[in-house]
Amino acid sequence: LDYVCVDDNRVWGCHYGSDGNGGIVNEIYASKLGDFKNWYTYAGVATDSYALSVGLDGEWTGCISYKGYPTFFKEDAVMRIFGSMPSEYQLTVNTCRGVQKGSHKSMAILREYLVYKSATDVVMYDGSSTSSISAQLGRENMFYDGVGGACGNKYYLDVQTATGRHYFFIYDVQYNLWEREDALNMKMFTSSENG
Repeated sequence: LDYVCVDDNRVWGCHYGSDGNGGIVNEIYASKLGDFKNWYTYAGVATDSYALSVGLDGEWTGCISYKGYPTFFKEDAVMRIFGSMPSEYQLTVNTCRGVQKGSHKSMAILREYLVYKSATDVVMYDGSSTSSISAQLGRENMFYDGVGGACGNKYYLDVQTATGRHYFFIYDVQYNLWEREDALNMKMFTSSENG
């Protein structure tokens, strides 16, 4: 699997690539309910595993559980699975700015929004549409390989330019302000239960 997340006692994942026979695999999978090692149980019951072929071409760029739904990304789309069991699952596709390839670690939940680095900017996703929040960062540099995290009212983002120069930004959602800090070359952020 290219990317995985946990949602509703299942492990969800996605994969794009060759099937070994000259074909392309472009699928979303879910493990059996409560059994993260079992991906091939199809007995027609609510606890079954799940697999879905996706028609939208292109590599997966990330996935996360957001607002109680597995959410999958390509650079130009956001896809969500709705339903409570395999026989009810439905895929919705929203053609909008998805997660930039290489920036899957930039996803963070800030208040009720999902914030991440898209191919062109930093966006807030509310479950139906995206809106840019990074106009203040300017257009003189293109940024890649975003690593982000959220705490309180702030989103923290480490990015780099094509030449490898790192930048570290902090966005305050309450005041709609960005500030630039010393570059730290972050590898990952983790959540804090106590803020």
